[in-house]
Amino acid sequence: MADLKDDEIRRIVNRATMFQKFYGSSSQVPLADLEEEYPALFEITDSLKLNRAFVCEALLEHQGIPVDEPMILDAGFSNAEVIGFSSSSLNPETLKELKGQIEYHFNTVGELKHRKNKTLWKARPKGLSRFLSSQNSTQVLFEESRGALKISVKQSMKTFNKLYLPVVAGIFASIMMFAGAVFGAMGNDQGVGIIMFGIFGLLSFLYARFMNKRKRLKKGRLVDLVDRLQQILERRQKVSTASSSESISIPENEYEGFDEIEIKDTKKVSN
Repeated sequence: MADLKDDEIRRIVNRATMFQKFYGSSSQVPLADLEEEYPALFEITDSLKLNRAFVCEALLEHQGIPVDEPMILDAGFSNAEVIGFSSSSLNPETLKELKGQIEYHFNTVGELKHRKNKTLWKARPKGLSRFLSSQNSTQVLFEESRGALKISVKQSMKTFNKLYLPVVAGIFASIMMFAGAVFGAMGNDQGVGIIMFGIFGLLSFLYARFMNKRKRLKKGRLVDLVDRLQQILERRQKVSTASSSESISIPENEYEGFDEIEIKDTKKVSN
């Protein structure tokens, strides 16, 4: 019997409660091995009237589900794309959770479009956000191919790239200062021009470095989203597969007491 700390139990209970509120009911059955390994946990959740199937899902999520690492594709300077893969498949319940996770991540509503072997989530922001390309261009594609599910998240970086304008302005100013100092256009203030050239150049470099870091973090959040979607898919498949195997298992003594039936070869003779 495994032991869990109080904070671990609290996290599992909170997660199972969220699943139950989100789904309402579950077609899965609890996993017997988890019930045997964590009896104290299920006693607590039973007293809270939580569905054991949701508790199993929360427990599997707490234990950690290994997934393939998402990949960042080279989509150019103005776009970001991250892909991941899962051995799971889509169903209405799983798609509902995926949609909720995506909309929570991007803090905007969206709509689903179903095509052959493809399901596309497209952002539909409201208010001023609908004029920002980083918000209205976001899309998540689930594509089933060769027994695997490909997850592709795309987001435009055009709005973010406009923040690089101060870098361009700073570089231009530093070049003008340097040119003025070199060609004597600044007169006796050549020293000041060289100093200003250094200051503007340094500020432009530091600002560009800061923005590049922010851009990497922004792409990193897309990686985190794909990783999260992969874990949801693998968790749902793991519970579904285990539930199916338990529901169709046949006891070893199912056919005890039946005598062997001997079949003899007979011939029918007709005149």
